[in-house]
Amino acid sequence: SRMEWGCPDGQSSPWWPPQYTAVSHLIVHHTATASASSDWPAQVRSIWTVHTYTRNWGDIGYNYLIDPLGVIYEGRSGGDDVIGAHFSCANSNTMGVALLGEFGTAAPTLEAQDSLERLLAWKAGQRGIDPLGASEHPPTELVLDNISGHRDANDSPTACTTTTVCPGDQLYALLPEIRQWIPAGVDISILSDRTQTIRASVHDMQWTLAAT
Repeated sequence: SRMEWGCPDGQSSPWWPPQYTAVSHLIVHHTATASASSDWPAQVRSIWTVHTYTRNWGDIGYNYLIDPLGVIYEGRSGGDDVIGAHFSCANSNTMGVALLGEFGTAAPTLEAQDSLERLLAWKAGQRGIDPLGASEHPPTELVLDNISGHRDANDSPTACTTTTVCPGDQLYALLPEIRQWIPAGVDISILSDRTQTIRASVHDMQWTLAAT
């Protein structure tokens, strides 16, 4: 929760009263900050400060953040379905999830990926979102994958920011695999067990092949 990671405003958001939306698209980000830290809550507080004051967004932009250990952090105040500030001024109908770190050349940890998949699976099941599908996103005037990366807004005629590479080439390349792991409505506890078991097997196979 925001209280647990030490948000200076606690659970409230006095500078940006929450507004809500019907989520149809799940947007994946990276924070483009340090990928190593001894204090991840401090990193989240730093992002909150930049978003709240430097960018004048009144609060942290993302709905959720995930650190390399797989810990999920509550982002923007207001709870489920609150509109964030993360998708190039086309934030309605989206939920934004950011992995802490920079993933242009390095992939996120398996723990972070697993938490990302479980979080997206929860929301997809809740809203009846097809993880493998695409649909119109009116704020961007684009047809987008229901699970998209931030950079997918680059072609929007309504986007208000310059071209972004977020969520980084390595994380963006994982999105097709991530979509495959999260059929809508799946039991997230089963998903977690399955992904960890299969990934461990693949990892063992890779090391065996490398050794031979």
